[in-house]
Amino acid sequence: MFWKIVRFFLQFSFIGELIISTVAQACPIYLTIGLDGKIYQESALQLNWASDCYVRPEWYGIYTEEPSSILLDPYIRIQNVSDGIHRLAIKQKVGKLKFPLGWNRNDNTENVPLYKKMKCLDYYVASFRGNELLSVECLKIYPNWMRSHEGMGRMHLKNLFIPGTHASGAYLTNYGATKSIFIKEHAISQYFDVWSQLVFGIRYLDLSIGVYKASSSSDPLNPEKFWIVNENMFINQLRFILKDVRKFVALSGEVVILDFSSFPIGFYKRPEVHMELYSMINRELGSLAYQHNDSTVPCYNLTIDDIVNTNRTIIILYPLDELPHPANESPILCQPWKRFSTGFMNTSQALDYMRLLFSKKKSSPVQDEGWTFNAIKSMEQSLNMEKLQTAKERALHINSKVSNWLRGPWGKTANVVTLDYFSSTNIIDVAINANIHKAFLKSNKNYVHFEITV
Repeated sequence: MFWKIVRFFLQFSFIGELIISTVAQACPIYLTIGLDGKIYQESALQLNWASDCYVRPEWYGIYTEEPSSILLDPYIRIQNVSDGIHRLAIKQKVGKLKFPLGWNRNDNTENVPLYKKMKCLDYYVASFRGNELLSVECLKIYPNWMRSHEGMGRMHLKNLFIPGTHASGAYLTNYGATKSIFIKEHAISQYFDVWSQLVFGIRYLDLSIGVYKASSSSDPLNPEKFWIVNENMFINQLRFILKDVRKFVALSGEVVILDFSSFPIGFYKRPEVHMELYSMINRELGSLAYQHNDSTVPCYNLTIDDIVNTNRTIIILYPLDELPHPANESPILCQPWKRFSTGFMNTSQALDYMRLLFSKKKSSPVQDEGWTFNAIKSMEQSLNMEKLQTAKERALHINSKVSNWLRGPWGKTANVVTLDYFSSTNIIDVAINANIHKAFLKSNKNYVHFEITV
């Protein structure tokens, strides 16, 4: 996107700046990871067209190197694509992705480069009209995106569009070793582990916790007691998720929100178990968790700068009324934010619900506060179909629709948005672009902004 900015000083009752943006915009395209494989490595790359792609380029090239600086023949050439198609599987399996040096979990963490904007991985797509290069996109990561615009640091958490994952810990590290078909097809909600989610740019993690009966309940320090639960199935030990978060935050300095959203197994009317979990969280994350001085100030009213300047950038949301005193007044814990979900809605109902929430009108249950929108389709809702849908099929049904809806005005009012299988969308791109736009407007309140597409 190329911007030509012409500034005029208005001689009215106030002096401001008028920006006229002339946009020479190629058809918006992006790469995602398909949901056709058992694991992401076996999945096909997906070429996607945004909903406002009206005039298609003549052809597209898939590359394994950045194509705009040198003349390269495409690895795969795609042409004669119908205007009605918005997603196309490419005949290329993703394979094992390797992050830049320092950003793989087991890399040496000394002198790791920061990527304030983004860093491309192994795959690029370019669009062409004849031999004219129109645009280049890539499969990318955003390990340091909260520093991508200086004005973003002054924004309150409640005003940021924060990309998140639903059932963040529901992933498999060894698909072949898992015997349960139900877990593989219905309880797993992400291709990538928490470390990789954070490197891609996810900044909100939704954690549902259960007590694993096979562990020793008599030992409050037993790290194997607490597990991630999804669809009432035990998936991964919580301690591994906490270690990933701790290492990523120490490396990146980014703000990460952990929402302990539900406790479906082993917690009912057992405050002592909540106390054991709190002790574990404090041991693992306490030195990097944000500490509030005034419990009456909601954590969503903090700015990124407020948090980063303390060198404690993990925000922990926990239902404080489940904890005994004095843990319920712990300075490292914040009250949960409002949560909303499309889990039991069809597409039409989800669209109407988003219209109500994201409008932020007086009739909306969302006002000037932090809130989470879970853009998901529950397994129970899919029971109304002729066949029980897998988690991937449910994500495929709703993900692209929600990410496209958020590219418009609703992206400017979004707060936390979570998805299953986030890597099948460009939700992180959408969120960051919305935040840059909001940060610009916040920093330049006297601007009047017109955008003209040519």
